[in-house]
Amino acid sequence: MTNRKASIIDKNTVNTLFFEIIKSGIPFGYQQANCHNISHYICLLLESKGYQCAKIWAFAPVVYSMNSSRLITFIDKKNMSPTGKIDWGYHVAPILQVRIKNKVRKMVVDPGLFPKGPVRYRTWLAKLKTRKLIYLIMDSEWYLFNSSIIPNSQLQPNLNEFSEVIEPNVKLPDWFSDKLITDFFRYEEDSFNQHWIEKGLAVNETAVAFYNTEIKPILNSNLHQNLVQDYKMLVGNVFNFETIFRDNNWNYEMNDDFQSKHLEVIAKYRNIYSANLIKWQENLVLLTEKIRKKTVSQTKGKF
Repeated sequence: MTNRKASIIDKNTVNTLFFEIIKSGIPFGYQQANCHNISHYICLLLESKGYQCAKIWAFAPVVYSMNSSRLITFIDKKNMSPTGKIDWGYHVAPILQVRIKNKVRKMVVDPGLFPKGPVRYRTWLAKLKTRKLIYLIMDSEWYLFNSSIIPNSQLQPNLNEFSEVIEPNVKLPDWFSDKLITDFFRYEEDSFNQHWIEKGLAVNETAVAFYNTEIKPILNSNLHQNLVQDYKMLVGNVFNFETIFRDNNWNYEMNDDFQSKHLEVIAKYRNIYSANLIKWQENLVLLTEKIRKKTVSQTKGKF
């Protein structure tokens, strides 16, 4: 799969689009998770304006290898994470093709990592600073992937004419024969019906609000370090944050004692999350309707 559908635009246009992405309110300030939801929303936003993106996916060895635990790792500059770092198994961002003088360059739109503007895709990959990183450039319709423990070698046809061969839509090279397979899927069925994009954006926006209001003012206060550590465990760990606010659930860290201790602030941000979720659902409906009208208009123009 390639970036054959990505629009070719000039540098001024890509800079204008980047500014509009920044103005859209997408929550780039929480880098713990949901890059796939941010990327897909950006692609839909640009599609509503008449431009097609591709996506660049970067995978750390932990995703494609059964024998490695290596992640993409950053120092958490906000000091929000309880470990002091941010770990990703993968990262994804939109790509546009930009005409610069007499050449067309693949430029990545990733305000979370590069807030000043689009960058060359090689620059983006270098920023991830991960040995044995692999990447794919694919059409934007592919929303997310499933990981499987079935190696490529098990997907080869055999001589039994009655056997069924499972074929993924992305097949890694033969020299990955003992590695994991990534099988991509579109934003439809469960992901669409359960509002995964809207929930992801609402999680990130709520986490940014929590950090700015509850953590940042007391981050360096000696009197509040126990509270800061609790908040870091809640917000800096995205699995805990999603458990509490997205799923209204509990886990071994977010247990009854923890939730009782912070009952008021949890109730406050559950309401904020619910409001953010409704907002992003409405935004996505508007984007989808703009895309539909543009598609209908373009179709009529061909006849």
